[in-house]
Amino acid sequence: MTATEQNHAPGWYAILPPPAPARRLTGDEVADWVVVGGGVTGLAAARRLGELLPDKRIVLIEEFRIGYGSSGRNAGFIIDTPHLTEQFDHATNLRISCLVLAGLAELELQVRENQIDCEWTPHGHLTAVVDASRVGGLHATVAMLESLGETYEWLEGDALADVIGTRHYHAAVLTPRTVTINPAAMCRGLGQSLPENVDVFEETCVRRITSGRSRSVVCDDGRIDTPNVLLTTNAFITRLGLLKGEVFPMIACASLSRPLNDEEDAAMTGHRDWGITGTATMRRTRSNRILARFGTYYAGDFRLGARRHQSLLATHRKGVTDRFPVLANLDFEHTWAGVFCMTRDWATHFGRLEPGLFVSLGYCGVGLARGTISGKLVAEHALGGESSLIDDAAALSGPARLPAQPFLALGVEARLASYRWQSRREW
Repeated sequence: MTATEQNHAPGWYAILPPPAPARRLTGDEVADWVVVGGGVTGLAAARRLGELLPDKRIVLIEEFRIGYGSSGRNAGFIIDTPHLTEQFDHATNLRISCLVLAGLAELELQVRENQIDCEWTPHGHLTAVVDASRVGGLHATVAMLESLGETYEWLEGDALADVIGTRHYHAAVLTPRTVTINPAAMCRGLGQSLPENVDVFEETCVRRITSGRSRSVVCDDGRIDTPNVLLTTNAFITRLGLLKGEVFPMIACASLSRPLNDEEDAAMTGHRDWGITGTATMRRTRSNRILARFGTYYAGDFRLGARRHQSLLATHRKGVTDRFPVLANLDFEHTWAGVFCMTRDWATHFGRLEPGLFVSLGYCGVGLARGTISGKLVAEHALGGESSLIDDAAALSGPARLPAQPFLALGVEARLASYRWQSRREW
């Protein structure tokens, strides 16, 4: 049995009211479809299957509580432009653009129709650099945005300081459609508004999936027999013995502060909510907290150790104080790690692995919009649907094979070390 440990919860989840008791899978059951993984991709897939198959039983299984896992551990940016992909060609970025725009529209529809309270804030986000020598990366971002006909604004000096209340940054590119949220709250709301024919089992760990025409999804205290399984399990798919040579886990680490007090709030200049991505990510949230995310690691064991936890908390505090001296006494209530699914060449996995077994994962840490639409699309694809968006998702699928261990770990660690050195002035 899997228990959701509150002391390991992401800050976004920890500040929410406690959920109702989990419904766990016990005993043997039968379903027409089983979706494994209750993040944004799994939620979207289960929703779409429920809509398209109203007379069928759809089961969604989540190892922890909805909103507690990877989708509730990100920085809360629904980015609707290609991101961290300036090395791709125009055709690839155009496909990504179509997908993320559709993903944002889908999330906006669900949040509005189901009245999900998740600090939805459509004020855009800044891709920023501290070190003037790294401004070339921003120019590459601008070139990519211009090639797609995207709207953006270049900010530096007073114009940038007027937004974020600090001159710590050299320059930034504002993309205005990005939405910031509390991702755990959004996921919880999405889970609570699924179609009636979707049954959700939480705190239920899938141990294995049998093969054959009729599969069994085997959990700790029960099993579900089903002809169709859809996996949206992030890098955790490797624990099921699948795709071990094509995906690997990375962790990104963040801290969330208490709300600013009246004195701190009065001393802060700039807008009351903003979000910055780059080597380091930072937000001032709608609930008047500061989020700091810095530190990305290869994590074969999927966990953040206690020593690294304390080191990162100290780093996050220093980074905030360097930018905002008026927040020198700001306490950070929560520090956590979130696992994301990385591939060798930023390609994803989308579609059928074998008859009756489908997969959608590999969105490399920027998956709220793209993961959402890809979950919806893989459900449609599994039922024989066709569309230009399905074609886009399929065209971006198929990562290169990874080197075997220990060469994978050594290569990833070497690349991370190089990146940290090159970007050492960014935090």
